[in-house]
Amino acid sequence: MLTLETFRCQHGDPATWPAADIDSYLVIGDIAPPVPPLFGFSEMQVIAADYEQSAARQQTVANRLDSQGHTTAAGIWARGAQEAREYAAAATLGYPAFEAILNGW
Repeated sequence: MLTLETFRCQHGDPATWPAADIDSYLVIGDIAPPVPPLFGFSEMQVIAADYEQSAARQQTVANRLDSQGHTTAAGIWARGAQEAREYAAAATLGYPAFEAILNGW
């Protein structure tokens, strides 16, 4: 099945497309529009806030462990907090950006 994504993969950068390719792309978009994102923008903002809270909690644990001399464990918790902040930042941009971070794209 030809989708907008597969068309872009086959034809490369849209800035270099001739008029016929642009017309084909528009027709495919009418026939097979892209699938809507799994989560809407407002839902992604809630997810972003949850990740921010998680990051803050994990950083608190990391700081406490570090102050007690458990540097290895503190580093693990700090990395978890950093990852949660990255997910939160991506979630604020909407589902496509969040999905890209989750899938490592």
